[in-house]
Amino acid sequence: MTENTPDLAALCAGCAAELDDADGTTDGSTTTYAREGVEFARVEGATLRVRLPVDIAEAALNTPDTKLDPDDRGWLLFTPADAERHVIDRATAWFRIAWKHAVDN
Repeated sequence: MTENTPDLAALCAGCAAELDDADGTTDGSTTTYAREGVEFARVEGATLRVRLPVDIAEAALNTPDTKLDPDDRGWLLFTPADAERHVIDRATAWFRIAWKHAVDN
């Protein structure tokens, strides 16, 4: 993370504190979030990785600094290059969507 990129770890910690049953565990520089034991997000350095419904993850590719996990199209990787004004909104929305859908069957 540089001075010009958002603190995704702090952002996700703040979001998790506002949500029911959003448990975060930290191992080294990686924080993983789960709901009812189902992992839905991970922050490692400057990258936020969120598990989204595939259609939402694919639509998110229309925004800068995103790509799909090549091994699982439902995981979106977001590595913002700067703190452009919509970055915080995107990261927050995707974290909350991932939390919401974590318990979907």
